[in-house]
Parts: sequence; structure tokens; C-alpha cells
Amino acid sequence: MKIGQFAECTGISKDTIRYYEKIGLLQPEIQNKHREYNDDHVLIIETIIKLKDTGFSLSEIKKLFEWSENMDPNKKLTAEEMQNVLQMKAMFQNKYAQMVQRENNIKQIKEILLKAENKIEQLLERNKR
Repeated sequence: MKIGQFAECTGISKDTIRYYEKIGLLQPEIQNKHREYNDDHVLIIETIIKLKDTGFSLSEIKKLFEWSENMDPNKKLTAEEMQNVLQMKAMFQNKYAQMVQRENNIKQIKEILLKAENKIEQLLERNKR
């Protein structure tokens, strides 16, 4: 599919798509000087959106993509690769802790909203009479 259809399908702008290409998150096929996107590219965009929604920056997402593309589970890691894996682990642990904190915040907000709703219902019930 062409960039316009791809933008419509994914819900992101053409400019954003071009930016993702520029920074290396997307690599569409080029046919007759036109970008061609497929279902795999849609999945990449969906993944990017989900990761961004959970607090990952584009540079972190790029590192994650590069790491997952180049990772061979059977290969003995060099010291530098081991350091990269440890950095990825730390990043994931940090993001996980952030998500737990967000969950706690959401629970607190839900409790406040529920209490407010109950008070409103009581007020409305008293004023019905």
C-alpha cells in the first residue's frame, strides 16, 4: 500500500511515517520510486504506538528494535553485547516500575471518582423527594 493508505490504516500522519523512516524505525520497500508498505509495517507501527503509550521514547524503541533484530539466542555475547543486554534489562525494569506506579495512580483516581459518584447519587436521591 502507498503512504496515504498506510497513514489512513495506521492512524498516523504521513510526516510521522516519513520521520520513522528517517530515524530507521520503518524500512518500506521502494518500487518505482514509491514507498510500499505491508501488514508487517502495520504491526511495527502498532508496536511503536503501544510502546510510546507505555512511556518508551523513540530512541528506546529504536534500540529495542535493533537489539531484537540482531539478537541470536545461541551466540556467546561479547563484553559490549553483554553490557547492551544489561542496559536493556535495566530499561525494562525501569519501565515496569513506571507502569506499576501508573497502575497505582489509576487505582487511586478510580477510588476518588467512585466516591464522588456515590456522593452525587446520594445528593440526587435526597433531592428527588
